[in-house]
Amino acid sequence: MAEIEWKIPEQMLSQELVSTDNRWHISKTQSGHADAEFFLTNYDLLLSPHGTGRDYRECFESFIADCDDYIRKVTAIRDEARMHM
Repeated sequence: MAEIEWKIPEQMLSQELVSTDNRWHISKTQSGHADAEFFLTNYDLLLSPHGTGRDYRECFESFIADCDDYIRKVTAIRDEARMHM
């Protein structure tokens, strides 16, 4: 019986790291001998600002208020990220 010759494709490694509070996520990928690549996100920031209301004015007012809250959240998460460096 003839020996089987296997094609060995370049190996692709993937790993997902998640903080215990599920807020921080890092995806790590590496193809072959290339340097690893990391992608970091914070799930608290996934929903962008939005507005709701009974009319256009209420929608814009709630959107502006939500933007202010989002800015505070981004600032706090940015500062937290700096502490992890």
